[in-house]
Amino acid sequence: MPLCLKINKKYGEKTRRILIENNLLNNVYKITSEGDRLYLPIKDVDEEILKSILDVEFELVDKELEEKKIIKKPSFREIISKKYRKEIDKGLISLSYDVIGDLVILQISDEVDDKIRKEIGELAYKLIPCKGVFRRKSEVKGEFRVRELEHLAGENRTLTIHKENGYKLYVDIAKVYFSPRLGGERGRIMKKISLNDVVVDMFAGVGPFSIACKNAKKIYAIDINPHAIELLKKNIKLNKLEHKIIPILSDVREVDVKGNRVIMNLPKFAHEFVDKALDIVEEGGVIHYYTIGKDFDEAIKLFEKKCDCEVLEKRIVKSYAPREYILALDFKINKK
Repeated sequence: MPLCLKINKKYGEKTRRILIENNLLNNVYKITSEGDRLYLPIKDVDEEILKSILDVEFELVDKELEEKKIIKKPSFREIISKKYRKEIDKGLISLSYDVIGDLVILQISDEVDDKIRKEIGELAYKLIPCKGVFRRKSEVKGEFRVRELEHLAGENRTLTIHKENGYKLYVDIAKVYFSPRLGGERGRIMKKISLNDVVVDMFAGVGPFSIACKNAKKIYAIDINPHAIELLKKNIKLNKLEHKIIPILSDVREVDVKGNRVIMNLPKFAHEFVDKALDIVEEGGVIHYYTIGKDFDEAIKLFEKKCDCEVLEKRIVKSYAPREYILALDFKINKK
């Protein structure tokens, strides 16, 4: 039985929207009601997280719900789920994958036989619209936050053009870190930018957040990876933003810039750079802070120890590990 959020029906649409925004609604099952109570199927999530993003009374219950009937051809996930069930159950093959431009990146363990890895790659090439398929050979590592890749099928190239939110990005998946799963988050930030904003993108990479902030007055895009900065320069030109975005190749701790809006998209290590972000941001400005945690409390306490601030918005970006999430918090810095 799926896990459900039991709430008063009158709060149904508002709650449904919040669950969708935080990628928590379980779309496999139909929402149902009994009397004045509504049952919304949700993904596995910590109850404290739900309390922090919902302002309505709720109860978590297991309930039998009708599955949505969708007639479609078997997908890549469905086929490998049946064919390689044993490996999936052991955690050796993930049903999740990333699509960056016309390239696909799969998650398959080194323990899986080379022949099976190639078979899965060929299946992905046939069933997922793409030109090339790779697998992660390692986690993100090193100063430049890149991962090793293995080519499985299709074209053996790592440079592609990724499209999101109305702009295009050159991305080399072997030389830079890029997550297509943050496209929605970049779209959220895009809507907040005003013509008077001066943005400092502390860990810009190839510039997805910087280019999402294209309506700002000026954007400082900083990164320590020279490959990322070279692609960033191409992306600035590709999106005709030479007059707004200033690319800077450097460790952000060595850069002297100021702005009223600071982006800290380095979830695993952003906490180490909070002092620098506070040095950069103007009083009354906003820091968009990304971190990894089981709830928002640790991040809020960290900022409250260092400055007078208030949380404007907080949300779950995506799951990171069991009971851990990549979290986004927007802090308004009242006084440093």
